[in-house]
Amino acid sequence: MNAAFYESILNGKRMMFWFTSTGKESIIKVIIFKPTEEPDIYEMALGDLNSDGSIDLDKRSDNGDMEEVLSTVAKALLFFLSDHVEAQVVIEASGDSRARLYQIAIKRELDDLGDCLVAYGFDNESPEVLQSGKNYKKFVISLREGGLEF
Repeated sequence: MNAAFYESILNGKRMMFWFTSTGKESIIKVIIFKPTEEPDIYEMALGDLNSDGSIDLDKRSDNGDMEEVLSTVAKALLFFLSDHVEAQVVIEASGDSRARLYQIAIKRELDDLGDCLVAYGFDNESPEVLQSGKNYKKFVISLREGGLEF
């Protein structure tokens, strides 16, 4: 959690965060926490804001600031969970390279925040505690019992 991150703006319901990625170019990024039909289960997505106001969840920006973007996403996730303490956040990768990237980022954050967070990876449809050397495309992150202490 000591990596550089971008200042972000959140909406009033604390379900959406915006920030500007300032790598090779200036790109407005959006982090969304979308409720599912299941109580306290949210899907998290990261995308680029298009000029028409839509959000492109599949675009690969390659803006040269991946560490700052991932650190900003981690901070938004922590902020969201501190406001929704019973929530479980689902993160699903759109492809293998993103899945590896997400897994590396989640592992890094758990190294720092493993006392506060718990993360599971999905092996097919069954969740399991993240295992080193095993690849997952879908993850669930929540607060560990006792939650965050500030």
